[in-house]
Amino acid sequence: MGFDDFNILGSILRTKARTWVRPREFFISWNGVPTLAYRGFSPVLLEIKKEIEQEIPGIKPENPGARWPKTTLGALRDGRVLSLQEAGILRRICTELRPAVEAETCLEIPQLSVVLFQCRSLERRLLTQSISLHLDSSSPLDHEPPADHIRQVDGTMDQFSHARLEEYLPRLQADGNRESHYRKTHIEPTLVFDIGHQQPKCIASFVETVNRELPGAYIWFQEKSRHMTIRGLV
Repeated sequence: MGFDDFNILGSILRTKARTWVRPREFFISWNGVPTLAYRGFSPVLLEIKKEIEQEIPGIKPENPGARWPKTTLGALRDGRVLSLQEAGILRRICTELRPAVEAETCLEIPQLSVVLFQCRSLERRLLTQSISLHLDSSSPLDHEPPADHIRQVDGTMDQFSHARLEEYLPRLQADGNRESHYRKTHIEPTLVFDIGHQQPKCIASFVETVNRELPGAYIWFQEKSRHMTIRGLV
């Protein structure tokens, strides 16, 4: 991302209002990756994503995994593969903790950060440059995701439903996206919302429960690195 591209990005963000995102549920993504999924991107965030694609020349197509909002919490250890029984345990944990997730308050997004990361977990960074969104009088209720976007997120979440668990298992067991994928050196720019002091309390319960029921299966990223990706910037 060049200097001119950064200026374009800054001009896009500074015209946008602060916004919010609502936690939805814990979800095990492809390759067994544990995430906290959100209800959907707000209209403000969807507009930012759209304008980035329109205004920054040569930007690559968006990674499918960034089209629904989430915070990646950790990864399976290298070489670890989930069994169907273990996938069922994770499905149960996610279901049992959903009321706690839904009880969390919305996360306010007053700024976004351009991060030049040194590894994909964002635990190592070369640069973090925050850009403030302007304040207005709106509330979280004014920033609900559009219905069609919510349906898209619903479809993603449904992959990990109890009824489709055996069908989804090959996705959970697929190679890649283990610990070394996230922690080996890889330099790339991205636009994120850093959670910072707004850490949902339910995350600690999720990590503790998974560690107790599947001891040694997962590594967890540092709390300070937790974020929600808005758009890759390569």
